Amino acid sequence: MEIPLILTVTLTYMRVAIIGAGFGGLAIAYKLANKGMDVTVFESDKQPGGLAIGFKEVKWDWSIEKHYHHWFTSDWSVRNLAKEIGHKVIVIRPKTSTLIDGQIKQLDSPLSLLLFDKLPLLDRLRMAAVLTYLKLTPYWQPLERITAEKFIKKYMGATSWKVLWEPLFKGKFDKYLDEISAAWFWARIKKRTTSLCYPEGGFLKFAENLTKSIKEKGGKFLFNTPVHSIIKINNVFHIKTADKNYEFDRVICTLPSPLFVNITRNLPKKYVIEILNLKGIGAVNMVLSLKKQFLTDGTYWLNINKAEHPFLAVVEHTNFMDKVNYNNQHLLYIGNYVDHSHEYFKFSEDQMFYEFYDSLKKINPDFNEKWVTKKNLFKAYFAQPIYNLNYSHKLPDFKTPIEGLFLCNIQQVYPWDRGTNYAVENGEKVAELVLNS
Repeated sequence: MEIPLILTVTLTYMRVAIIGAGFGGLAIAYKLANKGMDVTVFESDKQPGGLAIGFKEVKWDWSIEKHYHHWFTSDWSVRNLAKEIGHKVIVIRPKTSTLIDGQIKQLDSPLSLLLFDKLPLLDRLRMAAVLTYLKLTPYWQPLERITAEKFIKKYMGATSWKVLWEPLFKGKFDKYLDEISAAWFWARIKKRTTSLCYPEGGFLKFAENLTKSIKEKGGKFLFNTPVHSIIKINNVFHIKTADKNYEFDRVICTLPSPLFVNITRNLPKKYVIEILNLKGIGAVNMVLSLKKQFLTDGTYWLNINKAEHPFLAVVEHTNFMDKVNYNNQHLLYIGNYVDHSHEYFKFSEDQMFYEFYDSLKKINPDFNEKWVTKKNLFKAYFAQPIYNLNYSHKLPDFKTPIEGLFLCNIQQVYPWDRGTNYAVENGEKVAELVLNS
């Protein structure tokens, strides 16, 4: 009788450190933990979420993000991840408008653009044709050789640029306006949908559920634990925190490039110069809790001409998600992208509120201080990459010059704009690289 040969397979568990518990880091941790890797996530904050981190007042059932967030229905990487862990996603078509000459104009569909009477009919038709082309074409590479300003002026007309697009670009990018490539503009049009998505309970709840799923698969989290240094010695990575040294076989850093360079030892000088030359701007957001509805026409997102007002957007979150989830408070974001040197980074909550007050009164003359029950001010120094001409030639690789060390951050989602969907998409790509290494 023949005795069957029994093979015993011994699995070797790779020790992997992930620095940052934003959605990129969480996506990496989830995928690697699913594959049996020994995963440890370091996070300087007390909660997961990164730029999408949320906060919750005592009487609220749901959290809200410190910096406004939503998904498009085309954001399948993050939507599929939510589905995989059983987190419900709400899909709604809110109203998006633009403030022009003191009037709120709904501009969130082809028909509303065609009816936009601030532009001549020919310009409206040209704009509709160009936006349709950008929506349909998959070819963005030629567009990174021309600025968005030149592209829009050439194909939509100088009037379209002056009236509609220049105020939005100027408000968002300010001194970098004339550097932004048309590839960035393509990406914004390509993936934009009229219906939007939001995770039930808020992004913080989703991040917490994702963290729970990772822990159930053996992943470990060290919150309130900033990483002080990363150094590779004899093929082992040493991660130092304030009070301990950890050893790993692979390390993935999801921090912004300047922070990554600051904590990583022995990076080649040429590499450091290249990634530090990549530009970015910060965000300053005020969130007001109000007794009354501010945008009474039901607009969720209101684009603002920043030449006339000191902010870029007014976003009434509770015109998107039901105010019943927030103790019937009306929640209003007043948003800005600003350079790192901007004075707003030094403002207090009261200073910022009174900086905005007169402009808020112009948008809604009935608004007054008595409406406000709470003011929150949030600042992020690394919130928006500057995608200038031929950015694909400057795009940092996920693999760094130090073997086994990977970088996965906001400046690598190109040509797409920053967002949790692309953090998840890139995180999954990096997880594959780690597994294949």
